[in-house]
Amino acid sequence: MGAYRHFPILMITLPLLGAVFMPLMGYLRAKWVPWTAALPLAASSVLGVLLIGKIPAEGYLGYHLGNWEPPWGIEIRVDFMGLFLMLIVCGITLLSMVYSRRYIAAEVSEGRQTAYYTLFLLMSGAMLGFTATGDIFNLFVFMEILALSSYALVAITGNRNAVRAAFKYLLMGAPSSIMVLLAIGFLYSATGTLNMADLSRRIAESGYTEVLIVSYILFVIGFGVKAALFPLHMWLPDAHSIAPSPISALLSGLLVEVSAFAILRISFSVFTSGAENLIGGTMDAAGIFAAAAVLFGGIMAVLQKDLKMMIAYSTISHIGYIFLGITAMTAEGITGAMYHMLDHGLAKACLFLCAGSFIYVKGYRRIEDLKGAWRQMPWTCFAFALAALSVVGIPPTAGFISKWYLILGNIEGGNYLYVVILLAGSILAAVYCFRVIIYMFFLPGKEGAWEGEFKDAAPSMLSPVWILSLGTLFFGVFSYLVIPSLLKAAEFLL
Repeated sequence: MGAYRHFPILMITLPLLGAVFMPLMGYLRAKWVPWTAALPLAASSVLGVLLIGKIPAEGYLGYHLGNWEPPWGIEIRVDFMGLFLMLIVCGITLLSMVYSRRYIAAEVSEGRQTAYYTLFLLMSGAMLGFTATGDIFNLFVFMEILALSSYALVAITGNRNAVRAAFKYLLMGAPSSIMVLLAIGFLYSATGTLNMADLSRRIAESGYTEVLIVSYILFVIGFGVKAALFPLHMWLPDAHSIAPSPISALLSGLLVEVSAFAILRISFSVFTSGAENLIGGTMDAAGIFAAAAVLFGGIMAVLQKDLKMMIAYSTISHIGYIFLGITAMTAEGITGAMYHMLDHGLAKACLFLCAGSFIYVKGYRRIEDLKGAWRQMPWTCFAFALAALSVVGIPPTAGFISKWYLILGNIEGGNYLYVVILLAGSILAAVYCFRVIIYMFFLPGKEGAWEGEFKDAAPSMLSPVWILSLGTLFFGVFSYLVIPSLLKAAEFLL
């Protein structure tokens, strides 16, 4: 494997080291902070790209810190799905960081901007570590770094609504962290190990005592809160809609996905052989909540008047999609769930950044105010429309491909009612997305609202938006580059 074996740990540590040096950079040259903060994320992205093709779909890359062999040492364990999600994290965090420079200069006071970039890097590094760790306690450590940095970033502007939203997020997030910590404690007391691969062996040998069953349920509820699975979603609408738009993009496009991925790993990599009844029963219950999420999130999105609030409720619906793929427990369903993480990450990050551009340029965030917006901001409006088509699932976007596999997976699993709900969710998505598109392109705006010269967002804000938007099209047309490997990885997992 050569030097490649060091790449996963470097991908995690570079953003974390960047966060350590940001305060010093802010003290010495504050205006250089936005540029230097992008460098660790760019380096992690390059390392991730270089790992493509190095990890087989049916295997993994293990890295032992300090050459201490597990279960005594800490292990970084990256399989194909883990690398897939790490690349999504790297790409979206880097683009959101590029977008942040102008936006944050206008929205966040000068004295807090260094703190913003420091927390941004902490959050990014924690997401990468959370995805790649092979040790269950370090999973908790990275989860807490991720949670604490995201609470602070939601409240970074310091206004009353932002602080209230962050506090509400904290009230939901803290008990979920305690649940995960209790689950880890129960697991350790019964098995005496924290390494995930070692845990899977010892759990199977232990015969699944009541302690282990409670532990698994606590994991699912704890990570379910982090993933905002209905009805544990109450923190999401305020936090996602009030946070600065680049942070909304990360919360919606990445944070909920990595939390759902944690449930996938715990269910299929830790609680493995002999746990069919435990996992099957829990997945049946989670499937019901996921189906409710698809409908509830879609209906609430239709009812919203605020653009960012509409996108936030759409996220609740699409988390339901991801869980309906996982709970199908078929290779096609898990492939659809993983591909939907990609589609949802690209599309939602794009929509939130577009919403941020409307706020930055015009100060508008109500959907009603977007009537006729294309006259002054055509590039932002067209990017929004393309990403919205992927949210609906129109061919040939990535949203169509992921929903196709989600439906196939549920047909394969015999969940025909969920197939109907997946289709109903797409109809709801069409209603709330096309309403905005019709307002932007086909209805006249209020007098004076969008008249005058062309005034779109700056190139440094438009470039990330268009890369994300075109990404939804690229991964729809060229889905064959990824889907076969995801299918093999899902079969290997099951």
